Amino acid sequence: MVPVVWFSVSNRDQITLHLKPFPFDMITPIWALTLIELFAGFLLGGIVIWIGDRHRRRDARQLARRVTELEKSLAAARQQAGELEKKLGEVRAQPTLHVPTLPVVA
Repeated sequence: MVPVVWFSVSNRDQITLHLKPFPFDMITPIWALTLIELFAGFLLGGIVIWIGDRHRRRDARQLARRVTELEKSLAAARQQAGELEKKLGEVRAQPTLHVPTLPVVA
């Protein structure tokens, strides 16, 4: 901020802008014209970068959707694994039948 104020104080002279297709001239301070041009360049550069970055934003949205799908799939798989573990515990808890073996006659 200090350099901007310093620049504005140092360049207080007036200049005349001849706007050629229009029939009038405009008198403005040098600092105002320069700062307006810098601000316009800053905005234009930001717009160009934003437009150029659209592919990365699209890829990020697609990856976010894919992550959501995979999280849902993982939750379903965990639920299924829990149900199978419960069934396995029930099967193991059931009493087993012991069939006595007959003595071998030789």
